[in-house]
Amino acid sequence: MADPEQFDVVVIGSGAAGLSAALTASVAGARTLVVEKSTLVGGTTAMSGGGIWLPNNHLMAHHGLRDSPEKALDYIRAVSPDGWHNREEPLWAAFVDHAPRMLKFVEAHSPTRFIMNRDPDPYAEATGGMAQGRNLCPAPIRIGQLGPWRDKVRAPTADMRINYDEMIDNHFYANPRKHLPRLLPRLLWRKLTGAHPRGRALTIGLLKGCLDQGVQVWLDTAATELCTAAGGQVTGLVVERRGQPVTVMAAQGVVLASGGFEWNREMMAEHFPGPVEWTASPRTNTGDGQRMAAAVGAQLDHMDQALVMGVSPVMYEGQLTGQPAADYFLPHSMIVNRHGRRFVNEKQMNIGLAFAEMDPTTGTPAHLPAWRIYDSQFAACYPHAMPSRAVPGNRFEAPTLAALAALIDVDGAGLAATAARFSDFARAGVDEDFGRGASIWDRTRGGDPAHEPSPTLGSIERPPYYAMPFKAGFLGTKGGARTNQRAEVLDHQGEVIGGLYAAGNVMANAFGSKGLGAGTTLGPCLTWGYIAARNAVGTG
Repeated sequence: MADPEQFDVVVIGSGAAGLSAALTASVAGARTLVVEKSTLVGGTTAMSGGGIWLPNNHLMAHHGLRDSPEKALDYIRAVSPDGWHNREEPLWAAFVDHAPRMLKFVEAHSPTRFIMNRDPDPYAEATGGMAQGRNLCPAPIRIGQLGPWRDKVRAPTADMRINYDEMIDNHFYANPRKHLPRLLPRLLWRKLTGAHPRGRALTIGLLKGCLDQGVQVWLDTAATELCTAAGGQVTGLVVERRGQPVTVMAAQGVVLASGGFEWNREMMAEHFPGPVEWTASPRTNTGDGQRMAAAVGAQLDHMDQALVMGVSPVMYEGQLTGQPAADYFLPHSMIVNRHGRRFVNEKQMNIGLAFAEMDPTTGTPAHLPAWRIYDSQFAACYPHAMPSRAVPGNRFEAPTLAALAALIDVDGAGLAATAARFSDFARAGVDEDFGRGASIWDRTRGGDPAHEPSPTLGSIERPPYYAMPFKAGFLGTKGGARTNQRAEVLDHQGEVIGGLYAAGNVMANAFGSKGLGAGTTLGPCLTWGYIAARNAVGTG
């Protein structure tokens, strides 16, 4: 093996957490390397919608809004799972403290600019909640400024040049024909100038900042093991590059930012028993960081936590992949289980929590398989949201609910009774079973504001009827190396493993599966990358 390569900080992974860490370390003067297993930069971040939840951010003041660390922590405590404050409070406080500084830092040291959108907190009515202000997105940015790196940024699942704020603030998905004429000139301009929105914009801006600071980025380079010295201090790692093992020394620290383990079949079977289909992340997310951390004695935690959403199938890199869907937000639709019964407020952000419920008898998901049910009213109002016929087994149609139930192996009597009850709720504008449409989130985020009496409730009573399988699509697992508030990885005794840091979906997420805002993945990813690097280089 050749002589070791020498760096101060080595970051594993090139998503939001990894690039944030690399930018932070390099600005502080550290010789910084990013190793990326894929041939493309960006990871799950580049495929994402780009929503970023960041309390007390500096953009709020421009809109006359006020937040505070105390208010943000009150909200986090109020809506987090019972008992989590006993262990996660120091990490919550660190996130709230550093998030505003991180945002200013990224804008100061990269071409990334952020926009505040009108997304509310999902639990805006809770103590400390806000109806607007904490959710941001990156502004569209030209990819050409990356020069030879412009072809090395991961593409989204669909090349729509509409930015997150334009889609969410305008209820675009409810009526794209209404908004496209107004948006078309800017969409054409973005196409002509090579400007990209959403998660790809965030990746482009962060990567440009890193390259300008002299960060080295090695693509197609898989990290295989961490190197340790006496006492367990992590001193570097071994990577596989150009078919050869290469030892890379990291004088100040290694930052794990390699993402989740959604594409590791064995790990998924252990921590998420049940069907896993239409996963919405890169296939390189195979738990390498979790495996390497465990091999040096790290404590793994929250391995049963993940971001799960309803997805629609799209072709990506030649295979069916999940793309987050919004059709089940719209009127004249509902979700049922195999008994034909609703089991969740379809409009809530954390719909994945319902799909994580396990049957105590079988140990398998209690509500899967599940189905999205629509009627002809949905098809007439939202033809663009109808399930595609191109994917086998993705769309079923029948003249009656009983016939539809037979097609999808759902209890017919249960489905008919549920549709009748749901239709009564829709006409009244009040969902007495699950409260769909009652919260600020339900009324203002997604849905169809032109629909009366509710933007998200509509009867299901006019044939023909349609069904689409509701796949519990994984956008990212959220379990991994346990860290302290400095992003230092801890061993099984709670002691720091020197020289090893973690950020993003490779760390034990302090919020877990329950998102506190539409950007509760990217916001913490960016922030923990910033925290990890600052502590690695001694500026934390």
